[in-house]
Amino acid sequence: MNNRTKLIVSLLFIVLIILAVAITRFYLNGDNNPDINGGNADSEKIIAVNEQGFSIFSDANGLYGVSESGRILAASEWNSLEFAGENVCIASKKTSDGLKYGCIDFDGNITVPLIYSGIEKKIAAEKDFYCASVKDDSNIVLYDGNFVPCFSNVWNSCTFSGNEIRLVDESGSYSYEVSESGLFFRSANLLGEIADKPYELNIYSRVLLSKLTPVMIEKMVRFTDSYISYAVNDDNAFMNEPGVDLWQFKKLFQNSKEVSRTELEAIPEIHIYNVGSEDGISVFDVSVSADVKISYATEEDVPQTMDTTVKAAVRFRGNYETDLEAVSGSFEPQSPEYPQEETIAE
Repeated sequence: MNNRTKLIVSLLFIVLIILAVAITRFYLNGDNNPDINGGNADSEKIIAVNEQGFSIFSDANGLYGVSESGRILAASEWNSLEFAGENVCIASKKTSDGLKYGCIDFDGNITVPLIYSGIEKKIAAEKDFYCASVKDDSNIVLYDGNFVPCFSNVWNSCTFSGNEIRLVDESGSYSYEVSESGLFFRSANLLGEIADKPYELNIYSRVLLSKLTPVMIEKMVRFTDSYISYAVNDDNAFMNEPGVDLWQFKKLFQNSKEVSRTELEAIPEIHIYNVGSEDGISVFDVSVSADVKISYATEEDVPQTMDTTVKAAVRFRGNYETDLEAVSGSFEPQSPEYPQEETIAE
């Protein structure tokens, strides 16, 4: 074999090696990053393209996936896909509980669990929000434009009007203003009961609301309900409140031996105040005006009843929902102001 023949054979051998490597790479790439035009070229269709060049496509079965430059990133296994937020798609999939919605990233990873009956886009002050609803119990989770939860709790309803968001749960309604720098708490309106006696709590102070969240407010009024029910109506369920030092929570007229019974009749007023801070931790007082009926005995041991109004002050400390704690509870006056006995002229 002369040198010319040897050269030709060597070149052919190199070409065969290059072809073998190319074929191997083709199949490897085909397994990991399939071409949207491969295999089912006639059955796949581009549905939407975002600003970054990512595409939502559908296959012959009517399922959806995500691709980029013809390369499949998220397989077509979703019943619907919609671009939303940054590198996120709202996705739906049929489950044993029906069609459920959540979110995936462009690689098909689930970023918001598929537990919702629907996800609706809302706009306030040119900002995107998403209301994710659970149809069975009408609970709504509010997400921001990047699908980060805005609150730690769920809502019964969520309405948008201009730059205002109004959120309603079983305790009350809360209004937030949307601006470029975020959400600002503007008002809280609660209707509740303390020992079955209705009250209305309205908060409009922007300074106070800047230190509170709906969960903090609801924690304070729920605890206050439990405390007053214990202090006035002798409901011992309060003793099961976690972390409570009973020595710091006084019962109504507990040192007045002549008082045999107290009963709550009405709650004319309830307010929340920020009374300062201790070591950088905010301190709040829940002030409650309470109408009560007192049963007592006179010096002559004659049974009597009287109506009076007392004020309860329940103190809380905390900057966040997770560190908020009740530290004390007391009443003013500490002793009943009994009516003076009438003097009968001879």
